[in-house]
Amino acid sequence: MEGCVLPENLIFEVLSRLPVKTITRCKCVCKKWRDLVSDTYFVHLHLSRSPPCLMFHWYLPILDRILELVEVEHEAEYDRLTLHHVKTLNLQLSAFRASNGIIQVGSVNGLICLCHTFDATYVFNPVLEEYMTLPRPPRLRNITLLGHGFGVSMAGEYKVIRTLGRSISQVPIEVSVEIQVYTFGTDQWRSLGPTPFNITHPGEVGGVFVNSHVYWVIFGQIFDFDLDAETFELNPSPPGYDTESKRMLGVLKGSCLSLFSWTSLGFTVWVMKGESWYKAIAMIEENMDPVLKSLEWKPVYLIDGSDGTSILIFWPQGTDSLEADCLDTNKILDLNLPGNFWTVMSTYRPSFVKLQNFGSFRVHSLYGNDSAFVKDRYKSSLKLERMHQTSFHV
Repeated sequence: MEGCVLPENLIFEVLSRLPVKTITRCKCVCKKWRDLVSDTYFVHLHLSRSPPCLMFHWYLPILDRILELVEVEHEAEYDRLTLHHVKTLNLQLSAFRASNGIIQVGSVNGLICLCHTFDATYVFNPVLEEYMTLPRPPRLRNITLLGHGFGVSMAGEYKVIRTLGRSISQVPIEVSVEIQVYTFGTDQWRSLGPTPFNITHPGEVGGVFVNSHVYWVIFGQIFDFDLDAETFELNPSPPGYDTESKRMLGVLKGSCLSLFSWTSLGFTVWVMKGESWYKAIAMIEENMDPVLKSLEWKPVYLIDGSDGTSILIFWPQGTDSLEADCLDTNKILDLNLPGNFWTVMSTYRPSFVKLQNFGSFRVHSLYGNDSAFVKDRYKSSLKLERMHQTSFHV
């Protein structure tokens, strides 16, 4: 009917269920729709419905710093993982010109945190193509960087955490743990001082964010930083846990901290509910797939599959591709995805959360306004488009 105007709540309901690419196009329809997509209510509504994606670095000779965002579909009846392309970012063409020293810290509510060791830290939203640079943390003498974390507290404060090690002895390399925290909107790093823990330095460890906590596993011990209380504690290990096994933290069953441990004799998946661990999956050597039994592989990431299953994505040594195993059924899944020893994955959920909301004066366009950026980005997109046609569904 002529002159008919849809009510805003109906527009919100429709737009919030559309793919990000479609919503971005809808912003160009008219000023009203652009304003609606920027509305705080819509941002939260869309985020609550935004499907989880995988975010991973792709290290390739011609494309050094590629960050891929894909949706994952587990087709259990075909023993297959199908990847649907969401967005590709060439970080070398971004305004902060990511170099080979960049580290993927993590992603929360559509915001991605990257950093250079003992240098700049960046947070960006790939949907809105904007980023901000955090101030450089103060340099401290006799300090080693142990790891990073990124998360949001129950109070809604976004924080980046740095775990530092102050040297105690050289043989073995033992350090005392200290914590630095950056809270969005404050424009400064805060030192929380020393913790009561001394550890043998394992090299840099990435943190896993779960429900206002960031966790690290270091030499078989699980450490927990509470983003609200800002405390660093030793978390209880699962009962009967084999400290000699290799291990990796992840998130399964929607939003539960999980621990994947393995040896040549088998593997176990532990899931934390409340404050207790329970054994979700246990596989003995006789039933393991020959590829996993060999131990000539590196775990990359844990994800939820269909029907409550759990999937391990891993890299078989000596190959240039990743593979996936449904841990519940012990079946290798068809996965057409390049990868290598340095491939890093984490979960990403597309959103329209604006960095300006945090009152930062450091927000910039991810690709800048320089025509050279635009030209280089266009050339890169053509290469990536050809690559997608042979790698996964676009």
